[in-house]
Amino acid sequence: MDITRVSIFGFYFVTQLLREEGWPRKQGILRGESYDTVMVDAAIAQSVDWGGALGAGRPRLSLQIIAEMFRDRWDSDDAPNVKMVIDELAGQDTWSAAASPRDAVQPPQLSARLGRSIRPEQLQDERLRAAMEQLVLEALLWGLSNPDRFAAWYRAYLTHMESRTPTMREADLDVELSPLPEFLASSEQIVRDYERDIGPLPSIPPRLLDDATALGWKISD
Repeated sequence: MDITRVSIFGFYFVTQLLREEGWPRKQGILRGESYDTVMVDAAIAQSVDWGGALGAGRPRLSLQIIAEMFRDRWDSDDAPNVKMVIDELAGQDTWSAAASPRDAVQPPQLSARLGRSIRPEQLQDERLRAAMEQLVLEALLWGLSNPDRFAAWYRAYLTHMESRTPTMREADLDVELSPLPEFLASSEQIVRDYERDIGPLPSIPPRLLDDATALGWKISD
């Protein structure tokens, strides 16, 4: 289920996160602004976690996001068939055996393709923006399909990170660890910020709601 209409949830998340970290920065001989591709990779990976969190913990909001991604297609013959997509994905080993959104989606590494830096106009390229959106979409679908698996992964991740906290603090690295309810709330807040900055999300189309019901998704947040 490819994104044919470029919405910007993935791009919004990635650029907001990078902006909070002070990117883009002036780098190189000509001192032009660019992004470190390792940082971009990290932000894209976090966007996948974000999508998985929303799907698992904010299912109704996730369906609204999917409705927005395909806003112009729900009343057409080309309307997305979410149930068919999930049935196909469930037959893939990487999807069915995945313990986390990143395992399921497997975001690409731009640093391996583009080198050390990426210019702002490259990050804004429509093809890259569409790829970011596709990653968020697949993460949303995985979270919607695997809420218990997501919760188990996040709790295991939190335990692992807590064990590393003393070492990270000795290295002067900031450590912000949130219990699952707080992580889900902060994930939702990003969507509310998106609505504030970009516009409100649509209601859930009946066709999408029917697919969610047929898949057995619990859609009450």
